[in-house]
Amino acid sequence: MFHLEKFATVRCAMCLIGRVLRPVTWLAYVLLTAWLSTSCVAQPVSSVGTLSMPLMPSATSPSDRLSSSTPTYPSTSGVSTESPSPSPTPVPVRTSTPHVAEANITLEVWECLSPEPSRVLHQEAAAFQERLSGATIAIRHCKDASVWSEQIASGAAAGWHVLLGDAALLATLQRQRLLQPIDDLLARHEWAALVTPARIAAMRDNHLWGLADTVGFHLLLYYRGERMAVPPVDVAALTTLARSHSVPPEHWGLVMNSYDPLWVIPWLGTCGEWLTDVRGQLTLDTPAMVRALSLYRDWHHPRRGIAPLTTHHTARQMFLEDRATMLLDGDWALAELVQVPTLDWAVATLPMVDEAGCAATPLVAGRFWMVHRDLPLTMQRAAADWLRYVFAPERQVRWALRFNALPTHRDALRDIRLLENPRLRVSAQQMQTGRALPLGVDANQLLEAMRAPLRAMLDGTMTPAEAARAMQQNAMRMGNATDAPQP
Repeated sequence: MFHLEKFATVRCAMCLIGRVLRPVTWLAYVLLTAWLSTSCVAQPVSSVGTLSMPLMPSATSPSDRLSSSTPTYPSTSGVSTESPSPSPTPVPVRTSTPHVAEANITLEVWECLSPEPSRVLHQEAAAFQERLSGATIAIRHCKDASVWSEQIASGAAAGWHVLLGDAALLATLQRQRLLQPIDDLLARHEWAALVTPARIAAMRDNHLWGLADTVGFHLLLYYRGERMAVPPVDVAALTTLARSHSVPPEHWGLVMNSYDPLWVIPWLGTCGEWLTDVRGQLTLDTPAMVRALSLYRDWHHPRRGIAPLTTHHTARQMFLEDRATMLLDGDWALAELVQVPTLDWAVATLPMVDEAGCAATPLVAGRFWMVHRDLPLTMQRAAADWLRYVFAPERQVRWALRFNALPTHRDALRDIRLLENPRLRVSAQQMQTGRALPLGVDANQLLEAMRAPLRAMLDGTMTPAEAARAMQQNAMRMGNATDAPQP
């Protein structure tokens, strides 16, 4: 009897304890479940894709090409990432890992391409933004290409976040302190993949201010395949072949745009000489310039086999009509000559200067992506992802194959598809021996300063030395100098 009473007492006590602890146990269970759900939630991922781009129409003249934002000149694998953590300090992200853009972000990307490339860029943006988890890439096309750069530089056109433009616009916006350095947005190993001329053209004050989308504008040697099997390798062979193929006035061995200074520059740049010194100051009145001008003047002697003084249009027509065997022209001619199905032609690098054995060094120019400096952190991340997308080697290769436009990424230039294309391979080789002007030196003003003295020399009213002196004076009068060190 005693044991039954004791057992009942203990049982009642246990029931009372269970009633007291039951809420506590349930609360602990709820808290544990909530903690596990927040710790194990799956993170979103993003991947980068691409589309190919169609042929871009070229400009009408060398000067137009240089001032235009569209010089006549590829799908990458996805990369898993984590969502960016909010940060109160808008510090640029130094990482090669793409970030997932946050919702309700609209990145304004401005360009002034010709219609068809602009249309395809819209398609690329649409494909890209699908991988940015709600962010919008808004491509804005210019309404008037002739005043677009001026409107942006003056502030009349505002609201852009990312911009695609030429070196002159890049220099202006950098001088106005409106740009975010690219090296603040991309890791060094990313932008260091730029080919040297593309990097030099956008460097100043130890920062990279623009990411080159394409580079070119360099001169090449074109020749008719049915008349010449092997192109000349040096200047002596060039003049010999030009004489042997000349039957004046019906046919000439070589034609060129005689009065344009762009055709003089490759012979100045041989063996380390250039248009500027290491600080970016113009150096036109030099013995190297005198030698280059003398060589160029002597080429136009009738006995050299080079057509008498001709314009760019006339030289091109003579080559197309089989009145000239060789043609010195820009890389933009690659896309133009291929449109003539009956023309049997090939392209070669410029001949070396024989007495020195140095490669010709044509001027190289580019088109650049720029990022506004006043973007919040989330938009900086979206802009950085866009730069990675357009700079991807695979995308650049596809662009090159379709546009005859050279990539700026070293891996793209080594791609087997470019190396197997004889015309693009030659163009890439020549571009990499070319040189760019330092950021801040206006190529249009520089060429304009050289133009009148060059004409005077070819017309016989100036000596090469006098022409070089006049070029320097004209350039300094235009204020075309910069204190930017050349990397």
